[in-house]
Amino acid sequence: MKSSAPIADQSTSTIRITGKVTDEQGSLPGASIKLKDSNTGTVSDAKGNYFLNVPDNKGTLVFSCVGYLTQEIPIEGRTTINVQLKVESKGLNQIVVIGYGTVRKKDLTGSVSSIGSTEIKSQPINSFNQALQGKVSGVQITQASNSPGGGITIRVRGGNSISASNDPLYVVDGFPISVPTAANGASGSGASYANPLSTINPNDIESIEVLKDASATAIYGSRGANGVVLVTTRRGRSGQPNIEFESYAGAQEVVKQLKLGNAMDHLNLKNEQLSNLGYALRFGNPDGPYPKPVASYGEGTDWQKEIFRRAPMQSYQLSITGGSDKVRYLVSGNYLNQDGIVIDNNFKRYASRINLDATLSDRIKIGTNLTASRTINNGVSEGLVAGPIYEALTISPASPVYAADGSYQLLNLGPGTGFASTPNPVAMLHTSTNLLTTDRLLGNVFGDFSILEGLRAHISFGADVQNSFRNVFFTPQTLAGSGRNGYGSNGTSENINTLNENTLTYTRKINSDNAFDVLAGITFQSNRMQRTYQEAENFPNYTLGANNLSAATTLDISSSSLEKWGLNSYLARINYRFKDRYLFTVSARADGSSRFGANNKYGFFPSGAFAWRVSDENFLKNSRIISDLKLRVSYGITGNDGIGLYNSLSQYTIGKTVFNDVEVLTNQVSRIESPDLKWEKTAQLDIGFDAGFMNNRITVIGDYYLKKTSGLLLYVDLPATTGATSVLRNIGSVQNKGFELAVSTVNIDQGANGFKWTTAGNVSYNQNKVISLANGVDHYFSGLTIIEVGKPLGSFYGNVFDGIWQTKEEIDAAGPLAQAGSLPGAYRWKDINGDGIYNESSDRKVLGNGLPKFIFGLTNNFSYKGFDFSFFLQGVQGNKIYNNYTTLIDAQYNHLKSYYADHWTATNPSNSAGAIRQWVLPAVSDFAIEDGSFVRLKTVTLGYQLPGFTKAIRRARVYVSVQNLLTFTNYKGYDPEVNGDFNSNTQYGVDNFNYPPSRIYILGLSITL
Repeated sequence: MKSSAPIADQSTSTIRITGKVTDEQGSLPGASIKLKDSNTGTVSDAKGNYFLNVPDNKGTLVFSCVGYLTQEIPIEGRTTINVQLKVESKGLNQIVVIGYGTVRKKDLTGSVSSIGSTEIKSQPINSFNQALQGKVSGVQITQASNSPGGGITIRVRGGNSISASNDPLYVVDGFPISVPTAANGASGSGASYANPLSTINPNDIESIEVLKDASATAIYGSRGANGVVLVTTRRGRSGQPNIEFESYAGAQEVVKQLKLGNAMDHLNLKNEQLSNLGYALRFGNPDGPYPKPVASYGEGTDWQKEIFRRAPMQSYQLSITGGSDKVRYLVSGNYLNQDGIVIDNNFKRYASRINLDATLSDRIKIGTNLTASRTINNGVSEGLVAGPIYEALTISPASPVYAADGSYQLLNLGPGTGFASTPNPVAMLHTSTNLLTTDRLLGNVFGDFSILEGLRAHISFGADVQNSFRNVFFTPQTLAGSGRNGYGSNGTSENINTLNENTLTYTRKINSDNAFDVLAGITFQSNRMQRTYQEAENFPNYTLGANNLSAATTLDISSSSLEKWGLNSYLARINYRFKDRYLFTVSARADGSSRFGANNKYGFFPSGAFAWRVSDENFLKNSRIISDLKLRVSYGITGNDGIGLYNSLSQYTIGKTVFNDVEVLTNQVSRIESPDLKWEKTAQLDIGFDAGFMNNRITVIGDYYLKKTSGLLLYVDLPATTGATSVLRNIGSVQNKGFELAVSTVNIDQGANGFKWTTAGNVSYNQNKVISLANGVDHYFSGLTIIEVGKPLGSFYGNVFDGIWQTKEEIDAAGPLAQAGSLPGAYRWKDINGDGIYNESSDRKVLGNGLPKFIFGLTNNFSYKGFDFSFFLQGVQGNKIYNNYTTLIDAQYNHLKSYYADHWTATNPSNSAGAIRQWVLPAVSDFAIEDGSFVRLKTVTLGYQLPGFTKAIRRARVYVSVQNLLTFTNYKGYDPEVNGDFNSNTQYGVDNFNYPPSRIYILGLSITL
């Protein structure tokens, strides 16, 4: 291959220098080779070779490449110079992305965690949040739904708010994106479980930074209180085109199936209940409605087996990078197709990206980031009484999938069984539609202008356009559609988010001791969302389903809406370095938002930080043990504007009434205006350190934080004379405090082809507490939990199970402690307040919390010659789960196999489950609460770097990977990582018959040309 041509600066007498640039894996194309203090330079070709003509045999060559440490090598008369560049992944000179800029890792004053492309690509993932789970201290990520493309919950250092959003701000290539709710759908259609972040292709990501403390997040002002996640995508680099192809295929299976009762178990249980209640038996009774012997039903239908399947998945990624010193490009495309482990469930993503950078002159650079994607989510309904998981667990195994005439059996056996009217999950999945299609175009164009030496302007314009369409249809073969002769709905959502940012950066090194940089800017962002929604029923035919609602004879609902918001911001930051070891950062942002009251449109959010590089002091400079030590402290105030729109304005409800026998429209006040409404503000103190030992073979990062959120947005009751029942006010406060520790070690390193073993682990502890609520209010209830001053959010609150009443004599002796009508085999509940009487409302207490006490992750990587092996452990400890399945104690539902053996009978005096009658459990009790702690072997990967077998292929790697291999837990449900109410700020760890996780086996290949 012909070597690349040198760039200018030829002279009449030159010396030709040749060589090869490599890294630890082989040839390195696109590396820059320049003669120091001149314009003479070239780039390495596809094989890493280069040649360069220099004026004489003196001078110094500078070798550099994006992602590698720069090296300077004196020529010293040589004509051949080979160099191996080292990856700049963990060094102190690593460039870390922060808000509106970058900084060397050694100069960071805030708490920022970073994950690079190497870590992201170390495992096959289909959504970038999977790269963060368990890898970043202080960040808890819970998969709200395990269905492909399902929703997630991300919390950075705990939840700050009760009624506003607790989600972090996501910034993709400088664009703060909104995460709008998906297109409207029918009740129970699973619309809330869609994950809008799944539209981003993780293969395009260069790095992910998580900004955690106020020093790092205050530059985002009113949106920084919940942390900021910065996503930076890959860019092109000069040199020959670099072509990368990545692909993997896999098979998925449900990790765990519950051991349920069979048909005979369930029918016998129903007969037992009827007998206990004094009724004639229905099953196996010649005079009953089902005279067929119970034993003849056998095992019956295994409904879990009917709805679960072994599901394939596949992904293909092609990217091309290259360019010259003037223009650099990255072009990529990705296709993901993932079937769910539940039948008729599928997720597809088509994504493409173009990133361009052009140097027009020494002073002007322009570029663009543009990605387009389409996701198609053929989802399943999830929820307490709507989804196929609930149905498969509760429907009678005596009920067949198909009736005698070949049609679907829609109910539990049929009428007269006494079983719940549970839909047939197979019928619902096979014949219903729940399709969400989302098209997204996200991009910006930008320009960098060097005005004067050290003074640079950056201007960008961008847009995030999302269009979603949801189509839901139930045929008469489903229970939902049978009584309505077909039922359908569709909804559309169009969201347009535009952004303009204008910043100035001035960098100045005054002398060897003093240097600073200043950032100032103004930004404008606006959002417009328009929605439509329709429901209809009674269809003459079902060919077009919900695609033709006008064919239905009954239109149930038709609605539309339009929402807008705007944000105008002014920002500034100063970084000052004294002697390169005393580091100061001051930042501030003023935000003006349309979301808040007329008297509080603008908020001000300042922060300050100081860091001391102790290891650069003379007394540690030559230490053989401590190679790096930096102490950090920061304090600042950030805001949270994640509330609904127009809450500061009056709201009127339109209704209808009859006046003089004529129907007329009415207007009624439903909410009065609140002109003083403003941001919830979070003040945060962070004290941390970064340490390295033995030439940074061991690195430790630790942080202690204390943050208090005040001015919580809560509703206050109003007198009836106002015409409204409540108004939103800034009252109350919540506190989070905790510590984080991240440790990475190089345990063994025998060189490029020798054995290498590295370990990275982190642990995070967070304690949440409600400090105050409205005046005169010390608690209120939110579903299963209590919000109480002095207690953490998410505290389950209810009655305490105290065993089973065994005999009538025991019940009589208990007196008022036993509920009226108690019989042997009844559930017994504790007298919490000690008044000698059990009362469901007064005998309640805190039963545990859905928030973990601490979370952790541990990764080990091994490599030897061409082989690499890694495994990743993830853990959550100290949390509780509310398992709704255990609250179903009636014989109309199927149960766990253990329940059939353990429940109370006269010959089996159990103390764990009552007799089968028609008991009603308290609304909330610890009978349904279980330990949610777990340790999971999340990922195991074995790879092999193939030796070069053709000139065209520079690198090739094959690998096998298993995800969710083992989980160690005492939880009885499908999976302890569950958060059924993932949109709730006050209920965590609720298992609403959620989609179970899958074990995934993957075979992958990556090729670089």
